[in-house]
Amino acid sequence: MLKKSWLIFLLLTGFLRVSAQELKTKWVDSVFQTLSPEEKIGQLFMIPVSPYTSPGEIDELKRQIKIYHFGSLFITRGGPESHVSMINQLQALSKVPMLVAMNAEWGLGQTMDSTMKFQKPLVLGALKNDSLIYAAGSEIARQMKLLGIHINFAPHADIDMPSENSSIALRYFSNDKKRVATRAVAFMKGLQDHGIIACAKHLPSQEKGGKENTSQHEVLSFNSNRLDTLDFYPYQQLINEGLGGMLTTHLHFSAEEKKGLVSASISEIFISEILKKRIGFKGLTFTEIPYLQSVAGKLKPGDTELLAFSVGNDILISPLKTRDAVKKIIKAIKKNPALKNQLDVSVRKILEAKYSVGLDSFKKITTDNLTSRLHSEEAMLLQRQISKAAVTVVRNVNSSIPIKILDNKRFISLSVGKEKQNEFNHYLSKYASIDNHALLKASDTLDLKQKLRPTDVLIISLFSNSTLLRELAPFIRQLASTHEVILCSFGNPLMLNDVGELPSIIEAYTEEDEIPKIAAQIIFGGLPAEGVLPVTTTLLPVNEGLNTSRFDRFEYALPAEVGMDNNTLDKIKLIASEAIDSGATPGCSILVAKDGKIVYEQTFGSLTYENKTPVTDETIFDLASLTKVTATLQAVMFMQEKGLIDINKKISVYLPELKESNKKDFIIKDVLTHQAGLWPFLPFWAQTMKDSIHLPTYYNATSSDEFPFPVAENLFASKNMKDSLWQWIIKAKVREKPDRTPYDYRYSDMGFYMLQHLAEKILNQPMEDFLSQNLYDPLGAHTTGYLPLKQFSAERIAPTEDDKLFRKSLLTGYVHDQGAAMHGGIAGHAGLFSTANDLAKLGQLWLQKGSYGGLQIFKPETIEFFTQKQYENSRRGLGWDKPVHSDPAGPTSLFASQKTFGHTGFTGTCIWVDPEFNLVYVFLSNRVYPDMNNNKLLNANIRPRIQDVIYQSIFEYSSHHQK
Repeated sequence: MLKKSWLIFLLLTGFLRVSAQELKTKWVDSVFQTLSPEEKIGQLFMIPVSPYTSPGEIDELKRQIKIYHFGSLFITRGGPESHVSMINQLQALSKVPMLVAMNAEWGLGQTMDSTMKFQKPLVLGALKNDSLIYAAGSEIARQMKLLGIHINFAPHADIDMPSENSSIALRYFSNDKKRVATRAVAFMKGLQDHGIIACAKHLPSQEKGGKENTSQHEVLSFNSNRLDTLDFYPYQQLINEGLGGMLTTHLHFSAEEKKGLVSASISEIFISEILKKRIGFKGLTFTEIPYLQSVAGKLKPGDTELLAFSVGNDILISPLKTRDAVKKIIKAIKKNPALKNQLDVSVRKILEAKYSVGLDSFKKITTDNLTSRLHSEEAMLLQRQISKAAVTVVRNVNSSIPIKILDNKRFISLSVGKEKQNEFNHYLSKYASIDNHALLKASDTLDLKQKLRPTDVLIISLFSNSTLLRELAPFIRQLASTHEVILCSFGNPLMLNDVGELPSIIEAYTEEDEIPKIAAQIIFGGLPAEGVLPVTTTLLPVNEGLNTSRFDRFEYALPAEVGMDNNTLDKIKLIASEAIDSGATPGCSILVAKDGKIVYEQTFGSLTYENKTPVTDETIFDLASLTKVTATLQAVMFMQEKGLIDINKKISVYLPELKESNKKDFIIKDVLTHQAGLWPFLPFWAQTMKDSIHLPTYYNATSSDEFPFPVAENLFASKNMKDSLWQWIIKAKVREKPDRTPYDYRYSDMGFYMLQHLAEKILNQPMEDFLSQNLYDPLGAHTTGYLPLKQFSAERIAPTEDDKLFRKSLLTGYVHDQGAAMHGGIAGHAGLFSTANDLAKLGQLWLQKGSYGGLQIFKPETIEFFTQKQYENSRRGLGWDKPVHSDPAGPTSLFASQKTFGHTGFTGTCIWVDPEFNLVYVFLSNRVYPDMNNNKLLNANIRPRIQDVIYQSIFEYSSHHQK
């Protein structure tokens, strides 16, 4: 029975194949029989065209299509929508639908505006296996078909890769013939398995930086009896695997039987004898008439086209004189029956190609959702996968990659051949504080030597040409002998031979395709390194590369990589724009991390309504009450975990000065949950002024030993101010309540003044020093801290209030909270500043139960204990705020899980961590500019609405991918 079933299956399969072939033959025959000799000749011609040409030129092309019946079009440039409009018009005029071709080695973006570019061949050559190369070919094919394009002039399969020029080297898969062959075949199959004809080509010498000639760079040298042993090897493998087309232009060859070089495009020996008969190439041969004219010498109009046809080329690109060419070919086929037969063979091959790409029934191309279909989620994911898989670690002698320890180090980035403001440095700075320098000429090293310390870690990036690299190579080797150096090259890997055997080397090949971002992440452990060298260098042979591991730091990824819908996340922009347009805040920074990956990091608006300097991801914001959980609470958790305090004990146990106060019985746990009975807010600053004048006892206009604490620009507090504040807090009133009843929840800043004093006494050091040493610096959160003006320029910091009452100035880099300002800008309840990126590192630490970047800073049980809800009648955790699912106007989205914890800040900030969804959400703004009474951000529910969108993107992705 089984044998019988297999027999039926085989017979059915064979029948279907025969039927498909019969259908093709039937269509080809039916069309062929309708063609006049002139129309057959028209099928040979491929006409260059662009929708960007003038209407008059398009009209002339339409006229010629009606007269000459061109067989195909070659797209030279354009945009998707204008291209589709033009193709629909031109195809409607053609008796036989036309083939459409373009150069798309690395995707539509090579030729067409507003379309995707994929990685160039050299980057594809650095992939360990061919699956992603095949996928790239497949995706390029899908996009080409959306635009009605049928032929891709790719792949380029040469092996004579230049040793210096980086831009030209990118056009090569490798300089190893077998590696070129396997990569080119994978790309070709990706195209052809998905309905696009691949046309292999040879790179012209002009694109190699030289003049068009017959120098060694455009010779495919082979002995006709040993075709698979030399430069032609990759092309023969492509042919063996079913290559659909071959461009003979720019190709010269030498053969044992003849001396000197022969231009393949005008050689009957090459095209008819070697390529078609001996090698057995069944596909279409193409040649470019303008090029052929340049190598064939002076010919009369039409003779160049006749010559190209006579030697066996099937398709003639860019005919110079169509009318003369048709006449001369007609005359030739009348005289020579062999040429008539050749014409018929070529036309049938062209018609078969048209049938194979679906032109037997041409349908009008639609522009519906064209942009989104061209830039699909899957395409962008593939683009990123390729970049991630290509970057190659060449040497890692001391396991310096990834960098593991961030604190107590100074990182210096030296950009060779590029300005210091570049994408690579930008992403390095997301992991640590980076001091950037540019080396644009050899003399730039003179000043640099004076600035370097022996302990500096140097990250040297090469964007240079070979001349500058050779000049600087001794300097780089010298640095490596005295410093820890990581070298990252964004150029031709063969240029690494000039640098020598440095301990740590990364080859990234190009600064295109977001690869600088990938390289930076590999250096700091956000991503592993997986690539292999596509060439042999003195450092490493071809197909070799060192793997490195991810080091539990943030990866910067696409939403789809973590199951989030990008189009849904785009709705955040509408809410942020609403906030800015309505005057709720001048600007904001929004970050979303899921599964340890930052998938959304966008900024909106400007620093102020008047100062149109845009907010960037490097803008530092006043965190306001986020200080409670990102600073003071971290110290409390540390002390509780180490057994230095017991939060169930009275705070007066540790601070004896409270034993005679109305706060003697306050339990630390009640202080943390805001139900100890403390007064919500007390304006201590008013006690230091009289008739709106700063009392000289407390303030001075200049800094000195007596007045060391910065309050605002040109305003400094007395050294006794902290002691005065502490005494005022000790004596401050508390809330009234009935006897023998506990206090209910009432949010208060006062308790965190007290907790700061507790921490500084128990830890025996200023809280800001403890936090920097034990938390912020080890995590690489270098912008997170107090007193930002000590490290950063005011231009990086978002201004807050134009304070008319207390400080009488615009506050930029000075804490907005008045009490924290009196405390010298360092307080338990306010004073911390940060970027969204660095704040998110803290959020990820808590999400991962105390672990981040290879560090276990807290025990998991500590995080779990502090983030749990503590009382039935209060939503609060220990220090943390929690969701209120019964209140649509609560601090979080109603979609947030019960496990969510976080906090908000008065200046218009928040951070929320949701362990159930593995999410960190950060929103930073300066909504108090210029007036702290501006409540539009709160009234419009901006922060929770943005959080709604985050959850909706998860639900939308899940729903879409379950269908």
